[in-house]
Amino acid sequence: MGMLVDGIWRDEDRTIWDGTYVRPPSHYGGPLEAEAIVAIAAAPDRFHLIASLSCPWSHRATMTRALKGLEDVLALHIAGGPRTEGYRVGTPDRPWTVPGDGSKIVHLHELYSLTDPAYTGRVTVPVLWDAYEGRILSNESVQILRGLDRVEANENSLEWTLLPMDLVDAIDDIAQRVQVGVSNAVYRAGKARRQDAYHDAVEEVFATLEFLDERLSQARYLHGNMLTETDLRLWPTLARFDAVYHGHFKCARRRLIDYPNLWGYARDIMTWKGVAATFDEAVIRAAYYGEDRDLNPFGIVAMAPAIDWTAPHDRGRLGPATVAARDGRQTEVNPTTLHAIEASACPQSPNSKARLRTDTS
Repeated sequence: MGMLVDGIWRDEDRTIWDGTYVRPPSHYGGPLEAEAIVAIAAAPDRFHLIASLSCPWSHRATMTRALKGLEDVLALHIAGGPRTEGYRVGTPDRPWTVPGDGSKIVHLHELYSLTDPAYTGRVTVPVLWDAYEGRILSNESVQILRGLDRVEANENSLEWTLLPMDLVDAIDDIAQRVQVGVSNAVYRAGKARRQDAYHDAVEEVFATLEFLDERLSQARYLHGNMLTETDLRLWPTLARFDAVYHGHFKCARRRLIDYPNLWGYARDIMTWKGVAATFDEAVIRAAYYGEDRDLNPFGIVAMAPAIDWTAPHDRGRLGPATVAARDGRQTEVNPTTLHAIEASACPQSPNSKARLRTDTS
């Protein structure tokens, strides 16, 4: 995979220990401070999101950016192409000009070195770059997700949150199970170099998928009818499961489409405003199969699985889609427009200041 050591790129991998894949913590992993969250909307030229279309951790950030309507206040730069020296942000002929710094770079690791010339560690996405201070503010997907969720950028839109205060503990609990048992476990399976390490990881993947499928038999989303952060942390892994994890990472016991509740749930989330535009299955397959030469030395890209993301999901039978308004109310919405439905029928707090838009379609 490669990494920086004292600011110098080296083609070595420190994520495999005794045949088992171990994901190191993000180097810039602290919560976003309130000043930065306000500045995302107040100074649209200050922060820049660098993400990869293939990376599930990046996908959490790009989904949040789309769902929260932040496209006009947070610039997005896509890292892609051949992964020589890790992710590329430009090409030798057309390097990327770093916002606020003016440096012209080709590789993402150069952005890390601009932040810290002696940086040692993995070079990962997503990255939130602060053009005013010339540094990486965060490279932790969950903290970026939570920071973007708190941005208030559109005066005419519904004020809502993916992290309602009364569900924080429950969200942290299920999200941790998702992270360990699915999102990271597929990597532990795919990158294992011992049979027992692979077996243990695969057992955990499918035990967790069975738990989630059963949970989703009773509720539209992971926390009832309300879309939350946990759903955005799970969905990028589900979106890649049949395309790459089932074959390339050898998580082959069952496919996503073999789980009726998970598969319907995944298609339901695809219908939410902006989500489909963040998903490019062809790029995902090309990146995993084509760039991961340790597992696929000839770079042959597998054919796309025969699945239909546009098939009706029938999740409405479990109840209407809702979001949590910032004042604590639960508001029914049309997922495709994110407009509130029948706002007058929803319970309101006496001090409510939420702005609602009624969908009449």
